[in-house]
Amino acid sequence: MSLWKIVLKNVLQRRLSSMLTAASIGLGVAVVIAVLALRAQSREGFSQSAYGYELVVGAKGSPLQLVLNVVYHMDDLSANLSYARYQELAAHKAVALAIPMSDGDSFRGTRIIGTTDTFFTGLEVQPGRHFEVEGRLFRFDPERLEKAMAGQPSEGPSEAVLGSSAAAKTGLRIGDRFQPSHGVGETGEKHQEEWTVVGILKPTGTPNDRVIFINLDSFYEIREHKKASQVSAVIVKTRSEGSSYALEYDLNQLPDCMAASPAKVMAGFFERFDWVPLLLLAISVLVVVMASVSVFVAITNSMSERRRPIAILRALGARRTSVLAIILLEALALCAAGALAGLVLGHVLVALAGLALSARSGIPVSALAAGPEELAVVAGVLVLGALAGIFPAYQAYRSDIADGLSPAS
Repeated sequence: MSLWKIVLKNVLQRRLSSMLTAASIGLGVAVVIAVLALRAQSREGFSQSAYGYELVVGAKGSPLQLVLNVVYHMDDLSANLSYARYQELAAHKAVALAIPMSDGDSFRGTRIIGTTDTFFTGLEVQPGRHFEVEGRLFRFDPERLEKAMAGQPSEGPSEAVLGSSAAAKTGLRIGDRFQPSHGVGETGEKHQEEWTVVGILKPTGTPNDRVIFINLDSFYEIREHKKASQVSAVIVKTRSEGSSYALEYDLNQLPDCMAASPAKVMAGFFERFDWVPLLLLAISVLVVVMASVSVFVAITNSMSERRRPIAILRALGARRTSVLAIILLEALALCAAGALAGLVLGHVLVALAGLALSARSGIPVSALAAGPEELAVVAGVLVLGALAGIFPAYQAYRSDIADGLSPAS
């Protein structure tokens, strides 16, 4: 009989204890895997979403709130920026691109953003990758916007471009018409004005997939928005990195506005709250360690029951090293089974948490993504298993055949 068959028989003889021990190891490993994967993917996802947004400018308030609103479409702003301030930014010698953004409306719970077509042509989804659209972009008329801001009568198309997820959620297709509702919830009163869907963005893997974009000039044709002379915020690209720092400093000295770098704001956010996943990681590691201790206790407590079987094996010619290997392999088998179950459960947890994160922020999370740290986790569990089995294995190694076969044993 092979050593592995003996190990399997020993495990099955104590199946309840073995299952509970492996389950406790699996639970700890699952949490470790989930925390590591979600921490890494959320950091990467938020960093990629901020690409191309050198600065976001809005009214005085919280930089984090401003970034979450403009870049991730996750929050509401407490105040708006004057249209005159946007015009000054657009004309600033250090500014290469200034893109106004206005929100406050929605359709079937999907946020609507008023902006210009430069949002799609001037920004990149990822380095070297631009927005792609099925259909076409909306038509933006700056003269119509100026008239609308001044409260003058104007005419023009009211058109919309949908993110891929927004199109799936709302059911809108190219050529469909819809009426937005006031507010970003699902219970706001409908506006009288209608918009026509002219394009649907191809998936970008960013929060922009969850948004309906309309031409900014039509945004101010809404009766409740006329004569607003304000925008929610402005996305700014500067002519050089040095001018970006200088412009950010200068804008933050003004009494009515502030500038924030999305990359710096999000880096500071993760640094500030990074203790949360680290705490969960420490707790889950402790669970794994305690589970390995339970492996040690379970095998050690069973050694008195094994004295006769071990003695019989020795009497039949089994070497001491074989007995030692059986006990070590049993400990490793329990830990390996727990680690394997933990890997599967960990990725299931990533999938479930990823659905919630993606729905809320637009940041994609892959349950199938695996990093090298997972191998380190499994290796660590196996090392703990080997350590847990050393002492009882040594006991079996030193056991005496005569004592094991005696009736008193």
